[in-house]
Amino acid sequence: MIRTTLLMALLAPLLAGCNYFGGWWGGQREEIITRPPPYYDRAEIDAINAEAECRRLARNTLQAGRCGVRR
Repeated sequence: MIRTTLLMALLAPLLAGCNYFGGWWGGQREEIITRPPPYYDRAEIDAINAEAECRRLARNTLQAGRCGVRR
C-alpha cells in the first residue's frame, strides 16, 4: 500500500500529460539557461598552484593545514 502510494507520487508528473518535461503534445517549451564554464585569471591560478606546492612540501598535517590561501 505504501509502495503504491510512493510510486504514484513519483509518477504523477508523467501521468499528468507529460507537461512536467516541457510538454510532448504541444506544451510550452522552457528556455534552458546555460552559464559559461568558470575561467580563472592569472592571480587565481598562481594561488591554486602555490597552495598545491605548499601541501606537497608539507612534512605533516599541521603544516598542510596552514597552506590554505586566503582569496
